Amino acid sequence: MKKFILLALTALMMVGCSEETNKSTKLVQFKILQIDSCEYLKIDGYYGYAHKGNCRFCKERRQKELEWLIIKLKEK
Repeated sequence: MKKFILLALTALMMVGCSEETNKSTKLVQFKILQIDSCEYLKIDGYYGYAHKGNCRFCKERRQKELEWLIIKLKEK
Protein backbone atom coordinates (compact mmCIF):
# COMPACT_ATOMS: atom_id res chain seq x y z
CA MET A 1 0.00 0.00 0.00
CA LYS A 2 2.85 2.39 0.86
CA LYS A 3 4.48 1.66 -2.48
CA PHE A 4 1.23 2.53 -4.30
CA ILE A 5 0.88 5.87 -2.46
CA LEU A 6 4.55 6.67 -3.09
CA LEU A 7 4.15 5.81 -6.78
CA ALA A 8 0.99 7.95 -7.05
CA LEU A 9 2.67 10.93 -5.36
CA THR A 10 5.72 10.59 -7.59
CA ALA A 11 3.56 10.47 -10.71
CA LEU A 12 1.58 13.50 -9.52
CA MET A 13 4.78 15.47 -8.86
CA MET A 14 6.17 14.58 -12.29
CA VAL A 15 3.03 15.83 -14.01
CA GLY A 16 3.03 18.94 -11.83
CA CYS A 17 1.21 22.13 -12.48
CA SER A 18 1.88 24.15 -15.55
CA GLU A 19 0.88 27.74 -15.14
CA GLU A 20 0.94 29.78 -18.27
CA THR A 21 1.25 33.43 -17.56
CA ASN A 22 0.14 35.44 -20.51
CA LYS A 23 0.98 38.92 -19.35
CA SER A 24 0.60 41.35 -22.13
CA THR A 25 1.92 44.83 -21.62
CA LYS A 26 -0.29 47.49 -23.04
CA LEU A 27 1.03 50.99 -23.41
CA VAL A 28 -1.31 53.56 -21.95
CA GLN A 29 -1.99 56.58 -24.11
CA PHE A 30 -2.88 59.80 -22.36
CA LYS A 31 -3.26 63.49 -23.01
CA ILE A 32 -2.57 66.46 -20.76
CA LEU A 33 -5.45 68.91 -20.74
CA GLN A 34 -5.48 72.36 -19.21
CA ILE A 35 -8.70 73.28 -17.42
CA ASP A 36 -8.92 76.45 -15.32
CA SER A 37 -5.13 76.83 -15.43
CA CYS A 38 -4.60 73.35 -13.90
CA GLU A 39 -3.28 70.35 -15.79
CA TYR A 40 -5.30 67.14 -15.92
CA LEU A 41 -4.54 63.71 -17.35
CA LYS A 42 -7.02 62.13 -19.74
CA ILE A 43 -6.34 58.44 -20.32
CA ASP A 44 -7.61 57.17 -23.66
CA GLY A 45 -10.42 54.67 -23.27
CA TYR A 46 -11.45 55.85 -19.79
CA TYR A 47 -14.05 58.38 -18.75
CA GLY A 48 -12.99 61.30 -16.60
CA TYR A 49 -9.85 63.17 -15.75
CA ALA A 50 -7.23 63.08 -13.00
CA HIS A 51 -5.51 66.14 -11.59
CA LYS A 52 -1.84 65.97 -12.46
CA GLY A 53 -0.83 67.21 -9.02
CA ASN A 54 2.40 68.88 -10.11
CA CYS A 55 1.07 71.32 -12.67
CA ARG A 56 2.69 74.72 -13.10
CA PHE A 57 -0.30 76.69 -11.80
CA CYS A 58 -0.47 74.73 -8.55
CA LYS A 59 3.30 75.09 -8.04
CA GLU A 60 3.08 78.84 -8.53
CA ARG A 61 0.08 79.10 -6.20
CA ARG A 62 1.85 77.04 -3.50
CA GLN A 63 4.96 79.20 -3.87
CA LYS A 64 2.92 82.39 -3.41
CA GLU A 65 1.18 80.90 -0.35
CA LEU A 66 4.54 79.91 1.11
CA GLU A 67 5.98 83.38 0.54
CA TRP A 68 2.90 84.94 2.18
CA LEU A 69 3.25 82.64 5.19
CA ILE A 70 6.93 83.52 5.56
CA ILE A 71 6.10 87.23 5.49
CA LYS A 72 3.38 86.75 8.12
CA LEU A 73 5.70 84.74 10.36
CA LYS A 74 8.42 87.40 10.12
CA GLU A 75 5.91 90.08 11.17
CA LYS A 76 5.24 88.29 14.48
